[in-house]
Amino acid sequence: TQAMEKLDETTETVNVEEMDSDDDSDDSDDESDDEGEEPKIKEIADGANHAMDIEQDEANMPVKSVIPIKPPPQIVDLLLPPAKPLTASGIVSPFSWPFLAGAAACRILHWYKRLRNEVDDSIRAFHELSPMTVAERRSRESMAAERTLSECVVRDDNGNPLERAIQHLCAGGAYLELSAVERLCILKILIDSAYDASRTYAVVDENFKMRISALKSLEAEERRAKREAREEAAAEAKTAREQLALNARNKFFEEKKQQIKELNMEMNEYSDEFIEGLTDEDIAEFDEETKNEFEALPKPETFNKTEVNKMVVKLQEAAAFGTHYVVVLTMDEIVAREKESLASMEESLAEVGDTDELIQNAVIDRETSKRIEKLKRDIENAKYLEVSLPPARETAVETLKDAMEDGTIKVLRGAIRVAKQVKLTGYDEETGGVFALDLLRDAHLELRSAEKRKRVIDAQKDLVAKRNKCFI
Repeated sequence: TQAMEKLDETTETVNVEEMDSDDDSDDSDDESDDEGEEPKIKEIADGANHAMDIEQDEANMPVKSVIPIKPPPQIVDLLLPPAKPLTASGIVSPFSWPFLAGAAACRILHWYKRLRNEVDDSIRAFHELSPMTVAERRSRESMAAERTLSECVVRDDNGNPLERAIQHLCAGGAYLELSAVERLCILKILIDSAYDASRTYAVVDENFKMRISALKSLEAEERRAKREAREEAAAEAKTAREQLALNARNKFFEEKKQQIKELNMEMNEYSDEFIEGLTDEDIAEFDEETKNEFEALPKPETFNKTEVNKMVVKLQEAAAFGTHYVVVLTMDEIVAREKESLASMEESLAEVGDTDELIQNAVIDRETSKRIEKLKRDIENAKYLEVSLPPARETAVETLKDAMEDGTIKVLRGAIRVAKQVKLTGYDEETGGVFALDLLRDAHLELRSAEKRKRVIDAQKDLVAKRNKCFI
């Protein structure tokens, strides 16, 4: 028993010593491990700090290029060979347009990013600012799509709708799967790029130059027309004054000749042949009183403006009808003239008597018979026109009014031609000129004015055509 107890004590002592020794060895091992791990931790920490320093240094480094990162190739890139795809090829078809739109929008967005980056860098260089760092560059690239389509900036959890739509189409997705905002972004960037194309710019620039040229031509024609109008007005006024003076002179000679005839009938001093052979110079020198009256006749510059303007109107009317005098009548006056003419012809026929009996009895000759037959035909024609002309004349008057409102040469000529067909103008036996309806006279004057404005009107048409050609 005692031996067993001693053995147990010895065992416990040994175990305690072993445990103590084990603890000491463990402590020593831990210390040795700690001493070995400390350099490793320092190395890791130093490496992390060095990496952070490198990243910071890289972020602060200037950008080497203004060109953004080229997008990675997609399957849809097969639709964009180096040359433009031919329309007859299988690449361009009704089924491939969404992919073509996506690929085109991708390249356009990339081009817009590059263009804006170049502008940014040029502005910084102009203001002598330091180049952008990598961090600033990345920040700029993150908002590139918003800068390209600022009016379509709608960000959600899925990012920018433009970039999302481009990725969807380039990946072969269906166009109808895009949202309304995504479709708007695709259409907007395609339209903007079409307006930014060099060909479109050249067309618009050429159109603006053509419009400026047409506008200058129009202004030149208007100035020329005003100058010619002033010159023509001055010439017409001069001609009117000369015509007034000539009318006064002719009236003076007619009156004086008539007075000489009446005086000669009382005195019987001169023969009729002598009186009829008197010239204007002879009448002016006939006696002292006549000579003084002739010298007192009004000169062209003595007429007032009212008289000159009235004569100018008469000269313009005569020039418009191509004659020396125009008698302006109303519709009632024209109808009264026609009735008077018909009554005169009927009276002439009645004075002859029974023409049929005269012809049968050979009382009248062949020429007289022809004149009588012509007079009968004229009477029948006048009666027919008396019934048929009023409705046609009403239509012609309306046509003349519409033509004057239109003011174009072609329409005016057509209306005047219709008016002539319904006898609204004709030869005037009393004056040897023509008679015309007042409205027809106005149409002739308007036609004459339109012919003068023809070059200006053509220049205006050219300007309008070139203005309409521009689609901006």
